[in-house]
Amino acid sequence: MGRTARDRQDRHPRPVERIELSEEHAGRRLIAAAVLLIFGAAMLTYAFMQLVSPKEEWINVEGSSDASSAEEFSFLYRPGSGELSYSADRKAVTALYTQLCRETFQLFRSEEAFEGVTNIYTINHYPNETLEVAPGLYEAFAAVERSGNRTLYLGPVYERYGGLFSCWDDGQLADFDPRLSPEVAREYQEYAAFAGDPQAVRVELLGENRIRLFVSQEYLEYAEQEGIERFIDFDWMRNAFIADYMARELTAQGYTHGVLASYDGFIRCLDSSGEDYSLFIYDQQDGAVYTAAVMSYHGPKSIVCLRDYPVSELDQMRFYRLSGGEVRTPYVDITDGMCRNSVSGLTGCAREKGCGDTLLEMIPVYIADELREDALEELAKKGIDFVYCEDKVIYASENEAVFSQISEGYSIR
Repeated sequence: MGRTARDRQDRHPRPVERIELSEEHAGRRLIAAAVLLIFGAAMLTYAFMQLVSPKEEWINVEGSSDASSAEEFSFLYRPGSGELSYSADRKAVTALYTQLCRETFQLFRSEEAFEGVTNIYTINHYPNETLEVAPGLYEAFAAVERSGNRTLYLGPVYERYGGLFSCWDDGQLADFDPRLSPEVAREYQEYAAFAGDPQAVRVELLGENRIRLFVSQEYLEYAEQEGIERFIDFDWMRNAFIADYMARELTAQGYTHGVLASYDGFIRCLDSSGEDYSLFIYDQQDGAVYTAAVMSYHGPKSIVCLRDYPVSELDQMRFYRLSGGEVRTPYVDITDGMCRNSVSGLTGCAREKGCGDTLLEMIPVYIADELREDALEELAKKGIDFVYCEDKVIYASENEAVFSQISEGYSIR
């Protein structure tokens, strides 16, 4: 494209204005493993350990951060709960988790190739050719196909739009922001038109982990003219599918007494023991982030937290707040390539679905101009319970949901 901003790694993240957390939870038996995911691994581990007694021996499993998903995930686990001894279990789960972090990083990477790996980058560079992919990546594509959601095909928008989050000031936004530049808006509209058309681009599932990225001749010619190299990209959705990939493998190996959580709001509670866990419900008021309440739950469960505000330094890289207060988010609409969200934050919880399937069902509800009651009802019918805050009211679809530590001025409905 030729238009870029300063490299993201050089950007100093803007600090969160204020985060208020209740201090009344000390000594409680509710386990907040997945709850504090959005504060990063270090803070997650510290806070979690305050909620369980030392004898319970919970650990934050460490995966290598070199070319790995480990930087964006935390896996809190209690070794020794199965047949293996504590030390043997800890060693084995650490080895598996490290391997999974490396595999998922490489498979879902759209920016570079890896020797011997057919990943998103590879697929984009071999359109109309049959390729064999890893089962976990194949399942991610299958989930997209089942849902009918075409957000995956916004690769050209993500490739360009991502530069917005690397900008230092508002003056740099015009090259990336369709709301500020009619030219960029027109380009994104063209990209979105191709993305929304299955006759222009689609991932064909051929069975036995073989796929083909079909791209029409018209789209190929347009891509060459515009310098497009990314037809598909999971982009901001990536960690939902990575969480599912790792959850399947960990469960298959018997490592289920724990919770896997990404910094950007995707949680897989693997535990079927009936033990209680807790989820912090956040709200934003006047630019500040608060803990509105704590909701208890038990696993297994998939949780997806979508929000239009950052709550950690790593999370800052997904948002940009303009000097006038407007916020740009990664949630791009397939209809026109513009970001939008119907409510500040929406959390979805499902027992029978993974994070990927849950997210794909939530996207048309959240990426919209307004939050529609009938759309929320459809989510509930599909087995996805939801929670969101509006005007200091916490709305929850599950009648049996239990909330505690409700902040002053908030009510449950």
